[in-house]
Amino acid sequence: MDNALSIFEERMTMKKRTELAHLSIAQAVCVLILLLFVLLSVASGNFKVNTDTTMLWDINDGWIDENGQVVDLYDLAPGKQSVTLDISNKNVDGKAICFKSIDTNFKVYASNGMIYDYEPVMPRQLGASYGMQYHTIAIPEGSSFLRLELEPVFTNISAAVNDIAISEAGQYMTGVFKRNLFSFGQGSTTIIIGILFVIAGVTGQIVMKSTGIDFISFGISCVMIGFIGFNDTLFLQVLTARPDIVRVAEYLCLALIPFPALSFFSSTTGESHPRLLSGMFAACLLNVFLQIGLTLSGTSDYYHLVNISQLMILVSFLLSSILVFRAVRRGQIKQTLLRSVEWGLFACILGAVIDMLRFHFMQSYGSLTFTRLGVLLFTAFMGIYLYRDHIDSLQKKQRESAVFASEISEAFAKVIDMKDPYTNGHSVRVAKYTALIAKEMGYDAETVEKYYRIGLLHDVGKVGIPKAVLNKPGKLTDEEYDLIKSHTLKGYEVLKDISIVPELAVGALGHHERYDGNGYPNGLSGDAIPEVARIIAVADAFDAMYSDRQYRKRLDFDKAISIIREASGTQLSPEVVDAFFRLVEKGEIKATK
Repeated sequence: MDNALSIFEERMTMKKRTELAHLSIAQAVCVLILLLFVLLSVASGNFKVNTDTTMLWDINDGWIDENGQVVDLYDLAPGKQSVTLDISNKNVDGKAICFKSIDTNFKVYASNGMIYDYEPVMPRQLGASYGMQYHTIAIPEGSSFLRLELEPVFTNISAAVNDIAISEAGQYMTGVFKRNLFSFGQGSTTIIIGILFVIAGVTGQIVMKSTGIDFISFGISCVMIGFIGFNDTLFLQVLTARPDIVRVAEYLCLALIPFPALSFFSSTTGESHPRLLSGMFAACLLNVFLQIGLTLSGTSDYYHLVNISQLMILVSFLLSSILVFRAVRRGQIKQTLLRSVEWGLFACILGAVIDMLRFHFMQSYGSLTFTRLGVLLFTAFMGIYLYRDHIDSLQKKQRESAVFASEISEAFAKVIDMKDPYTNGHSVRVAKYTALIAKEMGYDAETVEKYYRIGLLHDVGKVGIPKAVLNKPGKLTDEEYDLIKSHTLKGYEVLKDISIVPELAVGALGHHERYDGNGYPNGLSGDAIPEVARIIAVADAFDAMYSDRQYRKRLDFDKAISIIREASGTQLSPEVVDAFFRLVEKGEIKATK
């Protein structure tokens, strides 16, 4: 009954798996249909947007300086500037002048006088620069001109105003965030990835333990880079209305990033570098305190000292490259990890170099777009490595478990055969015949190996049979025969709780069931008998006849196989018997001396 219940449960499990597979396919089809509908709608639609024709984007043209000369607002000369725009012929009712200022104090005048003054007073520890901020300034009704008096925070640079427009304030800010959506997504994704790596590292997930890699440091680096990336979107600046604090926090992140980055790459080499990491940590702290000190004293500013942080980042990447190169030469790093680290490191260095060049030559003001792309690529490479490493680890454990199970099975088989010197080697021979038949029937290598182990332990229940009964040379009494038959149930009880190969118990329980239903212990018939038990039954019957016993010599080979053929359809499964005789024809099962 237990065997029948096991078969029923197995069939129900297979049914559930099939249902889940069908459900997954159905869900995928639904998603595909939805995507196709959206794509077709976009391709065939003729949707027209009602635009506000009075919204004047990019009003860079028409500005004149105090000398009446036309100026390019996006390319001003260093120092203070006063520029004016004639708006008498523009519809500006209900509109605002909107723009982004970068390290520039300014005042805005309209026909009726000054309407806006932006010159933030910041604590000394935050320096002189506030970074970047968006402004939307309502234009008074009836205004005929606008004048901007611009004064850069640092005297040696130009006043910087970008994205200037006359628009409805809400529409302008919506457009700003739409244009910066990609950068916002990059930064958010990088932060989320970093947090996940930190959580995984702190909680000690099995993947992190098995790799030995410092993913906490990698996660911290990602969080810092993602936070700096919000500089592009100005989301935090607008949300907090404190662009100065956001700016300084970003600069300090730049100053600290070299340490966790180096710590991560150091861990990939499989070797600890405590002195190097301690030195980098001390250098990062020194850089932070140096920048704070020089800014507090008014000697310099974070804006000018960012070069030190950028240099340290490059040094960190250089040291990381050297560590990885040394580990490769010493054979201390896995090839799969090496490829991921090499490509990831290259992507990070290339992205960092591009952003540094943009900062110095294209006035990108600390944009880390390419650095974030490098980090995301590196994360993808590490994700691929982790997946492969996890699969390799699982496969290794599976192989080790298979070897262990096989060795344990063989050890048990020897114990079983030691119980009866006349049948010594019987369990191993039955297991070999079982494996040959299973392979001939088309089972895969994994199943063949599993059936071999099941065959080894099919008679484990005989350990519980008294030796006097098991080795009795004469005819058994009914009570003794019943005791012998109980070895199937005893074997089942011994093996039923071994979860690594649950079919072990099936083979022990069912190998004396008959195809016609007259076997024991449960009287199962036909396909109700588990396949492995039907195979073992043929292998066991053949070896029982073709080996010496305490009460008789072994039968002739031809006689033994003829009895096997006669038992087909009654005692033995016809399908298994057919496979057995194909092996005989091939010479894989043959007479021995």
